[in-house]
Amino acid sequence: MRRKFIAGLLVLLCGATALWCLLLQSDSRKSVRANLIFIGTTNSNGQQFVLFSLNNSGTKTIVWHRAFVPWECRAETEQGWTNYHAPWSFNVDDWLLPATNRNFRVPLPEGVLRWQIGASFQEASPRLELAAKVGRLGRFVPDFAWDLISGAEGKDHVIWSKVFTNVAQAKP
Repeated sequence: MRRKFIAGLLVLLCGATALWCLLLQSDSRKSVRANLIFIGTTNSNGQQFVLFSLNNSGTKTIVWHRAFVPWECRAETEQGWTNYHAPWSFNVDDWLLPATNRNFRVPLPEGVLRWQIGASFQEASPRLELAAKVGRLGRFVPDFAWDLISGAEGKDHVIWSKVFTNVAQAKP
């Protein structure tokens, strides 16, 4: 009797885990909505930095590879426009769950007149979506459950801020 109860409980647990995995795969109702929010500027050791927040207001987790937030900056100086990218800082995937944000700072070249910031990310695959949610809760997912979930890559996205102008300070 006791063995049957334990076996039945194990089958029920496995079935619930498989159903949960299948429900996570159906992300037709989930949407990606992310935007860049300008926070301000700051100076550090004579270098001007722009502070932004990458806000995930959608219902789907977004992910990026090998960087804190992979940003790109377009800056106009007296020599013309230049583009430069974020340096790689990590060797792992990172994600941004729905209804969360990530702050980051971008260095501006000296003498910048106008600038624009872009951020690139990818929709999380069902497997990474599960990893993000389970990792946040600190739970373990059995290997057979990972095999039930698709690891197909999501769509790539790039969003841009509006173009900002540095205003010359009036001298008293």
